[in-house]
Amino acid sequence: MSADNKLDNGSNIGAALIGNVASNIEGIFSIKPMAKYLSGARCILKVNGKIIGFAFGISWSIETSVTQIDTIDDPLPYELAPQNIAVSGTITGFRIPGSGPTQQLIQGDILSFVHQRYIEIEVRDSQTDNLIFLTKKAIVTNRSENIRTDALAEMTLNFKAIGWADERTPKLPDGVGQPVSAAGTSPLTKVTDKARAALGL
Repeated sequence: MSADNKLDNGSNIGAALIGNVASNIEGIFSIKPMAKYLSGARCILKVNGKIIGFAFGISWSIETSVTQIDTIDDPLPYELAPQNIAVSGTITGFRIPGSGPTQQLIQGDILSFVHQRYIEIEVRDSQTDNLIFLTKKAIVTNRSENIRTDALAEMTLNFKAIGWADERTPKLPDGVGQPVSAAGTSPLTKVTDKARAALGL
């Protein structure tokens, strides 16, 4: 009976356990096309259609906030009404002399700030070419740099954006945004058109 509890018996329980652990680790860290989880090593970051060589990280936040509509004598809210969509993020990278954000027209300088154009930020999976994040109207709002004697100089770019896209192409549910009357068009349709224009759809 004691032999049945060993991990190296004929049932190969030990081998199965080791195989499961190895499979999970491979799914997390592998850069193979069929890896289960996305990793930074297999992502491509582009700004204005060009790969950004100095960057080693990007993060973003998408806030879809709502307003709670309450009514009298009802403990539950009547509605959670859409309020606004806020997109912001951070790009981190190394500081390359002669190739800073202003030189690459990523961030406006002291003279071009008022006329700074939107930049396009795109993140894709290099193995499958799947879109991870895209915004075509972004502005760098803050830049901070860190230079020390015992490390490479680092740079952080914070940005805000109008609209975004990911794996799923933005699409309204069926029947939403139809004209409310023959006299005019629903305000939601106008908002939808603006969102499509921001994403170039």
